[in-house]
Parts: sequence; structure tokens; C-alpha cells
Amino acid sequence: MDQNRLHEIEARCTQESPPHCRSACPFNLDVRGFMARMAEGRPAEARKLLERHLPLPGVLARICDHPCESVCLRLDLGGSLAIHALEQACARAVGTQSRSLPMPRKKFRLAVLGAGLAGLAAAWDLSRKGYPVTVFYQGDPQSALLARYPALRPGGADGADGDPLAEDWELLARQKVEFSPSPLDADCLAQAEKTFDGLLIDAGAAPDLAPSRESLDARTLHWRDNICCAGWPGRTPTGHACASASAEAGEGRHAAQTLERLVGKVSLTAAREKAQGPLHTPLDGIVPLERVEPSGPLYTPEEAALEAGRCLQCQCLICVKECVYLQKYKGYPRVYARQVHNNASIVKGLHTANALINGCALCGQCEELCPENFSMAELCLAAREDMVQRDFMPPSAHEFALEDMENASGPECALVLPDSALPEGGRASWLFFPGCQLAASCGEQTAALYDFLHASLPYRDGRGGVSLLLSCCGIPARWAGREALFARHTARLKEQWEALGRPRIMAACSSCLSALRQALPGAEAVSVWEVLDGLPLPPRREGNGGAPAAEAFSIHDPCTARWDTVWLEAVRSLARKCGARLEEPRLTGATTACCGYGGLVWCAQPELAREMSGHRAAELPYPALTSCIMCRDRLAAGGKESWHLLDLLFPGPDAEEDADKGSRKGPGLSARRANRAALRRRLLRDWMGENLPEPALGALRVAPELLARLEEKHILLSDVEEAVAGAEACGQRFENQENGHWLGSWRPRQVTFWVEYGREDGELVLYDAWCHRMRVPGSGGQGDENGPDGADCCGRGGESA
Repeated sequence: MDQNRLHEIEARCTQESPPHCRSACPFNLDVRGFMARMAEGRPAEARKLLERHLPLPGVLARICDHPCESVCLRLDLGGSLAIHALEQACARAVGTQSRSLPMPRKKFRLAVLGAGLAGLAAAWDLSRKGYPVTVFYQGDPQSALLARYPALRPGGADGADGDPLAEDWELLARQKVEFSPSPLDADCLAQAEKTFDGLLIDAGAAPDLAPSRESLDARTLHWRDNICCAGWPGRTPTGHACASASAEAGEGRHAAQTLERLVGKVSLTAAREKAQGPLHTPLDGIVPLERVEPSGPLYTPEEAALEAGRCLQCQCLICVKECVYLQKYKGYPRVYARQVHNNASIVKGLHTANALINGCALCGQCEELCPENFSMAELCLAAREDMVQRDFMPPSAHEFALEDMENASGPECALVLPDSALPEGGRASWLFFPGCQLAASCGEQTAALYDFLHASLPYRDGRGGVSLLLSCCGIPARWAGREALFARHTARLKEQWEALGRPRIMAACSSCLSALRQALPGAEAVSVWEVLDGLPLPPRREGNGGAPAAEAFSIHDPCTARWDTVWLEAVRSLARKCGARLEEPRLTGATTACCGYGGLVWCAQPELAREMSGHRAAELPYPALTSCIMCRDRLAAGGKESWHLLDLLFPGPDAEEDADKGSRKGPGLSARRANRAALRRRLLRDWMGENLPEPALGALRVAPELLARLEEKHILLSDVEEAVAGAEACGQRFENQENGHWLGSWRPRQVTFWVEYGREDGELVLYDAWCHRMRVPGSGGQGDENGPDGADCCGRGGESA
């Protein structure tokens, strides 16, 4: 990602954009910060902030015409903040809080012709940067300003003030600004051009010297050569002159910036305005709060704190407030974009943002919520792909999920099942693709659904018929950023699809549907729910069997279907046809939240994935009804009563037995693999008449709670069984002298499994297991020269594991 692309992405996050009040201020005053300090009862700190931003802070704090108030988001929620009155209260409560630091003198000598607000503001800014500045004036400029702005008179309009004009004038003198009386005419201009490196003409104080505002470039206020102009008197819509102190002084600042660039021979326009949208601040739920009016001419400190406390402290964070992942790293998308870029471009070898990159569920919620459609999914997926291509992505991040993908698509679990009712040479019109996770969790209902589809869409007159394909869609490879692997996987799916006659695909998983639509556009894939919604409902058992009997369901939509309106509508239609009463949660449809499965977060950062599912469960007031089996299982794993749409369509036969099904956790990782294989055997038996032998029960006893703990570390039952079997077969194991248990290891792939086991009553019992991904010489396994043919040989290397 180059810098230009990075800036394009960053600009879509407006969290660092200034609030409307700050954007409206010609001096970029941090109104939000000023209000916070006043609300906290710290007027001295608030005064420092005014002095940091305002030229002539004592003057402008009293005469500013506060354009910020007209855009305050409180305008229709109790009235805009009394920003100007609070500035006055602050300026009068405390005196000058900061002093200008001595600056190295710059070599360019600059002149200001005219001592109006624009000229004085320019002189203030330039002198504070170290430029020698001379202000030419005629008449009595202080008297002219006092005549225009009575609030600047010593003592103020209410007699409670000092002499702000004299104070700021004295500060200009301390900043080495020289004041020189002179007629502001053509001779003065000609002489100044010869003497100084750059000039600024105050059009309000020297109207005979300045051109019209319309003749200048409004972006720069550059006139000719090294001359800028500012400070033209404002006009009302009817053409009458009007005084806008903030506009005049603001133009002076803007022209001073151009003058500095002119004498420095740099671009007048480059990087002066950041490419960013306006700050979006959500106002939903904000309670109107009336403006606090002062009891006297000025706010008392207590009144000022109350009025400043009405400030909304505008910020966006719309996506962060809803996303556990974005909250985890204590930032917001603009910051994360920089961290991801630095991870790839600057901190090579360290990759401190790997956790950030792999923690995103790629769900797209932030893009939907963001007014500017900032997509963390796009950013993180691109980063994963880039790191994979350059071999910087740690294999351990997603390796287990990719192994599971291969297992679901391998000979033990995958199945291509043509429609058994097809005549010779016939081709089914449909291909049912349940997805590997539905097959792993709901084998019985998957088989029942295929039975129903097969019966409801029979092959007649060359049309109809339903084939079936058990496999993983390959989405884990895509989520892992491994595009080459995804392409190879979907190429196999394409071969199988073409061998079946290129039927139209109906998928039961929204992630599968998105992957298949990308990989097989010719298949015109649709959701199985859309097809079912156009068919008569499955016959209902008497008493409705084990269908859930909840009073109402909170519908939870899968994140990969957030923009699939047909999917969303079909699911709701089917649920209502089954008699369910649905309640939409606060975030639903396009704004739904991820359950923690998407993007392989469950594999790379399991704890974060659990937080995601818990956060989503808390948003659902009723039992959840889902159309994604992983959503159902993940919500249920956290204790949320959750049902799948198939529980309504194909309930179990025993209502009493299935009454608590919504509260049952889904199968563990080991059981999921076993269930896929079991479904394959069942379908082969039911539809092809093939009776494959059932797998032998393992000879290793593993306590359920131990297996659950091991599976959290991605250690499967099959892994520990193979490790124990290998250690027993080759006899190379060693004894733990502390407890008499045997220790052995097994390295079937890029991971070594270690087991602690023993015998009880003649039965092998597992006490513990762990794994690591470093090579330990002598530990055996595939590729180990000390192990025969890939079998494990336990060596004393276990001491260093």
C-alpha cells in the first residue's frame, strides 16, 4: 500500500476531522477542548488554549462574532452553546497565561501595510514564528479599533474588564513587531516592495492599495509578486458594510501563511487542507438541554461550568461503539490503517500489528455503519494477502482452520452425490450445498432437508432433480488471505460442479454462498431458504415434535448475509410460516454483528471471538433464531438460548427430549469432524446403498472436560489418540518420575503433539496433552530422520518442548 492509497483510506475515517464548530472557526480553535476545561472548572487551562489558537487572544475573545455557534450540534437540542460568552468569561476571569518563547530570527523581513484586525493578526502569527515584521499604519489604529468595537474599551462595557487592546499591543511589541507611522499610499507600497522580502496589505486599513477580493485566488489571497492581501470589509446580502472581526482576522492569518510560503519559494497550495470529510456525530438519544443563562453580565464560574458541560464533545466512533474488535485496540479505523501500513512497510520483521490484522472478523459491519463506508475488512484482508505473498504471515495464525477445511473436503468427509432418481444421461437442475459446518453440527437435519428437497423438486421431463455436494466452500483460505489456496480449492469445486452437469447451486450457509458466487458465477447460486420459501412447508408432526416453543425470537442475521436482502427476507418468511413471532434487535439485517466465527477470529484469537459472541448475545432480548449454524453454536456456547431455522422446519420427533436443544452447546471440534464423516456414510447408505464400516471406538479414555480444554488449544481427540498409539507402537517413551505417567510425542504435520498418559484397570487413560510448532530433534514424526516412515519415536527432546 503506497502513501497515496493509505491517505485515501485514512480520509474515509472522520474521527480526526474537526467538529463543526472548529471547522467554522477561522482560527481552528479547539472549541471541544476549551469547553472541556471550562466544564471542569479550569479557566486558566482554557485561557492557555485560547492563546494557543487565537491571534490577539485578549481582543478576539471579546469581539469575535462566533460563527461557531451557528453550526453547533446543540442548536436544535436546547440551543447552541454560548461559546463567545464563555470565551469572554474565561478572558476576564484570568489574565494572560502563556508567554511567547524567543525564536531564532528568520532571514526574511516582512512588512504589513495597515493595522486593522487582518494586519495585526498577520503580524502576530509571523512574529511568533521568528520573522522580523514591521507594521506601517496611519492615524491612530487603536482608536479606530475602539470605535468599531466598543467592547475593547478599557474596563469593558460593564466595567469589569481591563484594557485588552493595550495588553495585546504590548505583546506584539514583545514579539519584536515594529510599528512605523506612514501614509498608506502608492509611494509607501513602492518603497516597501524594495525594502522587504514580502508584503501583506490590510485591505480594511489600506483600501486604496488593495485590489478587489474577487480578483484574487480565494485559496491563497496572493495578489502579485511577493504581495498578499486580506481584511476586506464584509458585506451583508443587501450590500451594506458589516464588521466581522473573526473573518477579517482569519483572512489575515490565511494570507500570512501564503506570505510565508511565497518568501520560502514553496507551493502555495500543497497540503494546506487535509483531504477528510466532516466529522460525523450521531445524535440519536441525545436529550435536549436548555442553555444556561448568566445571572449577570458575565457567567459566574459555576454557571460557566454548567453551560460548558452541555457540550456534546463531538466525535464519531460510530463503528467503535458497536464492535468489540475495534474497541480492543483502543483506537479507531484511521489509527488502525496507519498501524497496518507501518506493519507492512516500516516495522519489517517485527509485525507488531499482526494481532490487529488477524483480529478482524471481516464482517463488514463497520462499513455499513460508517457514513463514509470505511471498511476494516477490506484493509485487514488486503494486509493478510500481502503478508502471505511475502511469507510474513505466521503459519500458526490460521493453520488449524485451514487443516479443518482440508479435512472437510477430503475423502473422509467430502461427497459428490448425484440425484439417484436421474435417468441415464439425465442431469439435475439443482445442487444442494449444505456447507461443512451444517454437516458437522446438524447431520440429521441436513439429511432430512436433502430428503425434502429431493422429494419437492423431482426430475420430470428433463427438469428438476437435486444432487448434493458435501465439502467446504474454501472461505477459510480466503479469510486467511491465501488467495492461491482459495483458487485451487474452488477449482476442485468447479470440476465437481461441471461433472454434475453445471446445475444451479442452493447453499445453506451465507459464507458458502458468497464464496460460490465469486468462484462459480455461472452456477447462479442462491440460498436454500429462498428455494424453500417457494415450496410447501415440510409436513408437521403431530404436536410439532421438538420444535422450539419460545414466546418470541430475536432474529440474528449472519454477517455474510448482511447485504443479501433475498436471504434475509426468505428466512423471516419461513420462520413466520412456522408460527414464530420475530423481534428485530437493535442491530439487524445490514447492521448485524458477527458472532465471532467470521474471518477466522475463532482460530487466531479465540478469546476475542468469545467476547464478540457474548456482546452479540447481550443485544438479543429473546432466544436467538439464526439461519447460520455457526452463529447458533457460538451464541449457545456462551449460554444464550439459540435455535436454528432448521429446528423450526425439521424438529426432532420427541418434544420432551428436544425441549432444551436451544440451550445445548454445539459439538466440539473433534465431534464436528466425526459428524461430517458420519453424514457422508449415512448418505452413501441411504442413496447409494453403500454400507461403509463404522469407525472403531478409540481405546483411549479422555475425560470430557479435559477434551474440551484441549480443543480450546486446537488439540483434537484424533491427535492425542494417534500420539498415544505411536508412542505405544514404537515403545520409545519415557516415564515421568514424579507420578509414573508415560510421556510421548507425535508430529504428523507442522505441529508436535505431546501426551501424558497411563493405564488404569488395563485401559489407556489420557491425563494431559499439549502441542507446539517448533522442531525438537529426536521427537519423531513426519520428516524427522529419527522417526521411521513418519511414525513417532519419543526421545529425550521432550525436556525442551
